Amino acid sequence: MEKALLYELERAIPELANNIYPTNAPETANKPYLVYARINTQKDKTLQGYANSEALSYMFSIMATKYGDMKSLTKKVEDFLMSLPRTSIGEENIYIEDLTINNVTEQYEHELKVNRGIIDFTIYI
Repeated sequence: MEKALLYELERAIPELANNIYPTNAPETANKPYLVYARINTQKDKTLQGYANSEALSYMFSIMATKYGDMKSLTKKVEDFLMSLPRTSIGEENIYIEDLTINNVTEQYEHELKVNRGIIDFTIYI
């Protein structure tokens, strides 16, 4: 799933191309960049056993030195995510039944000296 999601994200938002990292970014990462992590996986189960569907929750952190850059990129990522329901993504053509944005927040990371936009969302496939 991550491969398809990142493939589409880089196509939709070129300024993030080659600046997307799992769990954490290297210290040499050029800003702005995006860090992602899967935070929950819920496999659907019926009385007949596990179904071929699941809900995957992710957290995207959009990091930028300038607050305005972070806000702009966070909005672009949010718009991208909202465009995914009822589409197929990636070279694997993974069908996205639905997507819920659970929370969008922001904070300043003092140690990194960057503004961080956080999008917590769930994809239903």
